[in-house]
Amino acid sequence: MPVSPLGNMNFVNQNVSYQSTQVSNEVAKEGFATLMNMAEFNEKEKAAAKLEKVNESLEVQEEIKEKSEEEKRKKEERQAKKEQTEEEKENSQTEENNEIKESIHRLDMSI
Repeated sequence: MPVSPLGNMNFVNQNVSYQSTQVSNEVAKEGFATLMNMAEFNEKEKAAAKLEKVNESLEVQEEIKEKSEEEKRKKEERQAKKEQTEEEKENSQTEENNEIKESIHRLDMSI
């Protein structure tokens, strides 16, 4: 038996604990689902990033190879130019020496 007249009355907030438990369980389920989805998405994103890094590194290696080949070509061209200039210098020196020898021979012959 109720001691007071308020004992038999049902208040609006008497069942709030049950409803709030249900709501919190639903929210927890949704939160767990989103966490799992995010974890799966992050794993896929990491895998994609690894693949992109591999592709980038291969591209970088190709660029490095191309640059090294270009540098080798330039070095070969420089060496070829140097050799040509050295040969031209030697040829001009030998021609001058030949001219000097010829002129000396002629002088010797004429004396």
